[in-house]
Amino acid sequence: MNQVGKIEQINGAKAIVSVKRVSACGDSCNNCGGSCTQNSIRIETDVTGDYKVGDYVEITTGSETMLKHVLVLFGVPLLIMLIVIVTIQLVSDSPRKDIISGISSVLSLAVSSFILKAYDKKEMKKNALKFTTGKKL
Repeated sequence: MNQVGKIEQINGAKAIVSVKRVSACGDSCNNCGGSCTQNSIRIETDVTGDYKVGDYVEITTGSETMLKHVLVLFGVPLLIMLIVIVTIQLVSDSPRKDIISGISSVLSLAVSSFILKAYDKKEMKKNALKFTTGKKL
């Protein structure tokens, strides 16, 4: 995944780059219920070459890291929902177990959203995404 960032600070072989946070809500963060409270994030990356503060650079994120995050963000809610449906179908003797499992599966999606918000905050603090600086723009 490629993005454009602006070099804010250079400390030896490391640089702090401000990158606009890409989200599904686009630029209308006030209308979004996501946990992103900022329009840009500051990342630390290795720099080699002739870069100066204020330069715009191409930032690349590893595909395998992005794939991991996508799998977590889509797989966790699906897995929780399927576990809830199967559990209710196996445990319940009620004639309305289909309705109960349907309502419970929707509620499980709400629960998984809280789990994913906590995961996102933890990953952003940990800076688990590895960024590499590409060409100067």
